Amino acid sequence: MLEDFLRGCVSFRKIDTLKQHFSSLYQETIKLDKSPPDAILDSGNVATLRKKSRNSSPVQCSDSFGDVIHMDIIFGPEIAIGNIHYGIIFTDRCSRMTYIYPLHNLTSDIPQQ
Repeated sequence: MLEDFLRGCVSFRKIDTLKQHFSSLYQETIKLDKSPPDAILDSGNVATLRKKSRNSSPVQCSDSFGDVIHMDIIFGPEIAIGNIHYGIIFTDRCSRMTYIYPLHNLTSDIPQQ
């Protein structure tokens, strides 16, 4: 396993703590490549939007369940079990309940979900 691949899987966080526990947490079949890693790419280096100032006034809850529902598309660097590439996430503003549905593609699966 390449160290760069591992960094990408954990959102470019520091992996030194994770690396030192490999021998006790995982089977001996998982080994890191001994070649030196590439330059560490931080996700902040490639961000295209500047961070906005933090909102100090929270959003008011709606009166009843289902009045306001927020939706977003989620994805990651790898393909999940079952050939899942993306997900669609819904959050109800009243209850703060979150629902996640798998998407194989972004064209035909969105209307189904």
